[in-house]
Amino acid sequence: MGNIIDDIRSSFDDFEKRPFNETDSLVLSQLAYAHMPVVVPHYPARGMVLLQTLLRSECYEAMFEHVWSPQMNVDLVRAMCESPRWRNVRVGGYMSESDPESAKQFSATTFDLGNGLLYVAFRGTDSSIVGWKEDFMMAFRRPVASQEAAARYVREIAERWHGMIMIGGHSKGGNLAVYAASMLPADVQDRIVAVYSHDGPGFDDSFTGSAGFRRISGRIHKTVPESSIIGMLFESRADAENGCTVVSSDGMGIMQHFALNWQVDSGRFVTVPRLSSSARYVADVINGWMNRYDDERRRMFIENLFSILESGGYHTFGELTAHWRQSMPSMIQAARDVDPEERDAMIAVVGGLLASALKPGE
Repeated sequence: MGNIIDDIRSSFDDFEKRPFNETDSLVLSQLAYAHMPVVVPHYPARGMVLLQTLLRSECYEAMFEHVWSPQMNVDLVRAMCESPRWRNVRVGGYMSESDPESAKQFSATTFDLGNGLLYVAFRGTDSSIVGWKEDFMMAFRRPVASQEAAARYVREIAERWHGMIMIGGHSKGGNLAVYAASMLPADVQDRIVAVYSHDGPGFDDSFTGSAGFRRISGRIHKTVPESSIIGMLFESRADAENGCTVVSSDGMGIMQHFALNWQVDSGRFVTVPRLSSSARYVADVINGWMNRYDDERRRMFIENLFSILESGGYHTFGELTAHWRQSMPSMIQAARDVDPEERDAMIAVVGGLLASALKPGE
């Protein structure tokens, strides 16, 4: 038992012998974090190249800059290119856009699995506190620029590809996958085999009640780690535990979010019956609070929450949790100015985010 890299190295079944499943989606969703080199055709170019084209050591630093654990991502590329399951997969349609004015950070990659299926993968957020703020904001502010870009990308890909399509992503990428699939015309939705959201933020009732979402909802596969926070935004705990796959992770606390910590055995996720008690508590508190207020109040809540998290002077959650004792006084000071009605919800979220820094008994 190990992560997706270990599983690729030990399992040699091709897609004919073992059909594409959720762990395969996580593999491609993680690979979508790569900043693809110029040898990969960039959108709107139609060409594709074999995955083995990514085996370029001189490109690795640029490919995985600002990506959590660059070496593990290099190991993932190498394992895929050596594997009979993945070595004939083709990659192309790479797009990466950034617009500070609209807070747009968007990237997509398309993979041809060679069996008549196309997989569209959207990049998620990095490990920065700012990146996670975007995850929180997009859970209720819709559409954001990256969601509009995702819907447009899938629609244009579907015009070129007349076969069946799967869509997925991790973190923000999972939210983009669900949004894009929901925005497609009904005749294109008929060609969507599956939509995968790996610990991606959910949506409010106005979106989940839309006709487009309802048409695609039966094909959405959501997976979350047992200490999920991001993936539980706008997901009721009952719905999550009945409708999601809860995956065991060897990460602690916030580090469970990172896909390379998720546990896989023989091509299947290692699952647990339910979310952890801390994840259930955070989900109940923050979703209960957000459901009571309008978008402007929610926006202020997120702004205040992340002002507290950023008050420690650290830029990533890894740094924040590693230095939580030094960060706590400044965060407490920043929280004193918060509306008392919001404070309990913020304390719950901050406590959940910092859980990885605490040892049993502390």
